[in-house]
Amino acid sequence: MMRMERWLAARETLALWSILVAGFVFRLGWLFLRPAERLQPHESEMWRVAVAFARTGTLADAYRPGSGISSHVGPFNTILAGMVYRVFGVGTLPSELIMAVGAAAVAAALFWALYRVAAELGIPIVPRLAALAFVSLVPLNFYSEVVDFRIREAAFAAMIAALGLLRLLQMEKSGTIDLMRLAGFALLAAFAFLINPAISLALYAGIAWIALRRLPVRGWPAGVAIGIAAFAIVNGAWIARNYDVYGRFMPSRGNFGLELDTANHDAAVDPADARAVFIARSQEIHPSFSDAALARLKTYPSDVAYFDVLGAEAKAWIAAHPGAFVGISLRHLRELYFPPRWQWNLYGDSPQNAVAAKQALKWTITALALAMLLIGLFERPRLWLYVALGFALPTLLYMILQPTLRYRYIFEGMLVFLAAALVGRLVQRIAGGRASSSLTSQQ
Repeated sequence: MMRMERWLAARETLALWSILVAGFVFRLGWLFLRPAERLQPHESEMWRVAVAFARTGTLADAYRPGSGISSHVGPFNTILAGMVYRVFGVGTLPSELIMAVGAAAVAAALFWALYRVAAELGIPIVPRLAALAFVSLVPLNFYSEVVDFRIREAAFAAMIAALGLLRLLQMEKSGTIDLMRLAGFALLAAFAFLINPAISLALYAGIAWIALRRLPVRGWPAGVAIGIAAFAIVNGAWIARNYDVYGRFMPSRGNFGLELDTANHDAAVDPADARAVFIARSQEIHPSFSDAALARLKTYPSDVAYFDVLGAEAKAWIAAHPGAFVGISLRHLRELYFPPRWQWNLYGDSPQNAVAAKQALKWTITALALAMLLIGLFERPRLWLYVALGFALPTLLYMILQPTLRYRYIFEGMLVFLAAALVGRLVQRIAGGRASSSLTSQQ
């Protein structure tokens, strides 16, 4: 094992980039195995808004053409995709290929950042490279990464989270922080909020923990001012747009009430068929899922007004059923990390053997990873705290909603690296025990 580690360490850069490039090429090659299916647009709320932006310059029509101005999705990915569509055409092969290349590049950047995080955590080179090869080359999430995530933000959010975690670990190990470093990180955390507020919470918590311990007290007011200024710089245009459209301060998307009401209601308490309940609830209240829900939305002055009503409905139900809410949330916690089979068949009918294999693999990875996280927190709490925050704070938000595999993706890569770290430890211990037994027998 030591000999292999030394051999790989001497060739680490070559191995790292070879795997990343191979993963990038494999994803694009995978598209051309079935181009008629995989190089078509993946229709979603974000795709519809991107199309509307390409044609009209507005962030609108998330639910159907003509459904109006929308706050359902964030601006960054949709505007970027809309600009590609405006230049190269909506749904054309050049447009979809350009965005697929971008999505594959984001995946490669995510994996590079996770590899660097693993190095900062002290995970040896063999399990690091094994994990990198797994996430890069095993086609477990290829459809999501280069079809669904051409516009959807999950992989981009995961990349920002990994870069933020890497920077937190580096600052923690350096033992110092100044206002310039704080300003750079504040911009990254503010950008994370624009993309995915859940991961932004973890980044803000991490930098606050460092600043409270390492920044002199006299520097705290300046640090807070820098954080506020960075948030305003990055999110100001989106906040101004929302105020202009909806007449209120709204720093993020407006669809939280919809998601909360989708997850918390009587039928969700103890469902015999969770997939059927989720689809039925979506058809009842989600304007993308049914004409009836869209018609109900149109009776309100805006989608945000409709979502406010749904949110109030959900909060009233939670207040009246606190025990049921806790039970639903705990079930969602389990589904987030140990996804049930129905999540692979949420909108389709995948072969059961394939689903069973994917489920078993993801459950195993999660169990190993969580065990490694506990070990890391025990052995090196100063560093592993940031990893725990990266899991815990987004989880607290996602567990009160209905998680899907897309939500889980922001954790997926980190789980693989942690699982590989534990497997590497076990292999090393077994190999060490055998070597010790061999030496004893020779004596």
